Amino acid sequence: MIIGNIACAQADLLHVGVMLRDLPDDSLWSIGGVGNAQLSMNTLAIAMGGGVRVGLEDNIWFDMQRTKLASNADLLRRIHNIIAASDRELMLASEMRKILHMEPGNGRYGRIMGYGQRKDNIQ
Repeated sequence: MIIGNIACAQADLLHVGVMLRDLPDDSLWSIGGVGNAQLSMNTLAIAMGGGVRVGLEDNIWFDMQRTKLASNADLLRRIHNIIAASDRELMLASEMRKILHMEPGNGRYGRIMGYGQRKDNIQ
């Protein structure tokens, strides 16, 4: 879920709670925040046991005062620190790919359909 877009769900507990409540029980979910909402929504997702989405495509600033441009490495390092401080475990991309029945990456992408067939995400 991408939270905090001006025309979408706002970055607050009410909107996040309603969206999570309406997901099927066995759903895998993550939260990303747009702009200044990125850090607070990522922290909320970690606290609730969900996944996070970080990256420059959602937020180019590292701090709320907008004095330091972010890098993906900085954003990931901050998330790793929050996960460690929250006594949570980091899920590796390879683990999530297995859960989602996806190819291992590294040049092979798409969903494994069974019997060796693949459905590529490329049109």
